[in-house]
Amino acid sequence: MWFTREQFAICNELKSLGLEPRFEAGDIVARGFADLGFEEFQVLPGPQLLSLTAGTTKPLSDDHRHHFFWIPSVDEAVAIIEQQGVMLSECVREDARNWRISAQMRSDASVEVIARSLHEALLRTLLAVYSKLGSQ
Repeated sequence: MWFTREQFAICNELKSLGLEPRFEAGDIVARGFADLGFEEFQVLPGPQLLSLTAGTTKPLSDDHRHHFFWIPSVDEAVAIIEQQGVMLSECVREDARNWRISAQMRSDASVEVIARSLHEALLRTLLAVYSKLGSQ
């Protein structure tokens, strides 16, 4: 699966807000490189990392784990949002171009995001939730 720069940036920001990367077999993680952009990896047993860009495999050392951020799948993003006590109240495809997601937090605050893909919309919702929780 290939992700957009926006999705990488959102997930990188989520890490800074407290969403820790997971390194279970099958997970997708990524890391940024100063002027090169991002590279994504699938976690293999061992733990090993399969570069989804280069197709190479390398071991994951404990010294390098802090460089990575996790890219939760659609299902994982929904589960994390719900674990935070947020109810996804609406998910609509608008104009055959964008997804709009509305969510209601326990604090009665609401969140509404619009994005090109369902995955990005859920990641943006997750980012909004984490941002609001951090400011409370």
